Amino acid sequence: MADQQQLRHSQAALFKGEHQSAIGLVPVLAYCRPGNVGKPLVLFLTGGGVMARIAYGHPGANASDFLDHWLERGGWGLLTATYPGDHPALTTSNPDLTLDDWAAALAALVAETLGSGPKRPIIACGWSMGGKLVFALTRALRLKGLALACFVSFCATPPFPRLDGGPIPPERMLPNGLWDLSAGTRDGLTRDERWQQELLAIANLEGHSVVDPDLFRSLYRTNVPTALWGPELDRLFEGQTYQELSCALRKARSFSGDDYPICAAVVPMDSRDYRHALADEAVWGSITVQGLLHNVVAKVAPGQLSTHDWLRLRERIIDLPRRLVRHLPGGHFFFVGARGASATMSHLVDLHEEVQRACELFGGFKGLRTST
Repeated sequence: MADQQQLRHSQAALFKGEHQSAIGLVPVLAYCRPGNVGKPLVLFLTGGGVMARIAYGHPGANASDFLDHWLERGGWGLLTATYPGDHPALTTSNPDLTLDDWAAALAALVAETLGSGPKRPIIACGWSMGGKLVFALTRALRLKGLALACFVSFCATPPFPRLDGGPIPPERMLPNGLWDLSAGTRDGLTRDERWQQELLAIANLEGHSVVDPDLFRSLYRTNVPTALWGPELDRLFEGQTYQELSCALRKARSFSGDDYPICAAVVPMDSRDYRHALADEAVWGSITVQGLLHNVVAKVAPGQLSTHDWLRLRERIIDLPRRLVRHLPGGHFFFVGARGASATMSHLVDLHEEVQRACELFGGFKGLRTST
């Protein structure tokens, strides 16, 4: 019993840069390193079951094995937060937290971080389930007078209800109302087994353990408010009711073009994460094109452009999804480990410059201005 209490006490300790806060009714474990006000601020959206610490690491780890180290070297800022799950470092859980409420809390953190300082680009990097937030976050930022320069997928799942269905609810809810991330299986492995497999592959590549399996379980793992997955047509959990198609799509705001930012993607190349390796370029590229059709092209009035300008606009929009993709060796955790983290930072710089060039071109038509 004493050992368990000691473990829980050590798990509850906050890392350097972390702070607890409450935004409205949403408890938040946040990490903020503002960086150079003249450089972008990265908002890291963590995935399901893993705390935002995966972007900045734990005490005693090699700092260079985590993305924050490389962002700091480039002068970029990092803002991230872990949703109120059941990890001891989180003072309160909130199993009823919705996507919209979480997006509003993150937007408030961004506004607080930026304060009254100079305008700077906001780049959201969504990892895995963090992609489910992209439309809600874009909307929440807009309500605060802010805008994303772009969204970058790190193996991100898009915010669309699945249409393929399934025979039985594949996920389990804990007695505390949170989603038990350890229960789900895919390709014959549980999530915990797949995550440990990923970390072992990174350790072999780096020549040392980046996150020891025991530390990963005690310092990084948490369970998740179920609604952060977003609405589904079929039941994801036992006891859920089926949703009518139009209701689910409206609730997800799947076709609200106002909320479609320019989307880039850093895509893994390993077969362990074959779904993202094969689909991410097409998925996030299509969102980019749909967003541009709604938010840029409609305001430009293509029929009134000269032939030269129309061809320039057409070429850039058709080519942009390809320009906004970078590939990296590795699987779902490709941005962890010094090699992956440093390469990810290099790609973020390239992608931001690509977005800036595109927005400068778009802004030249009819005086249209976009946020970069």
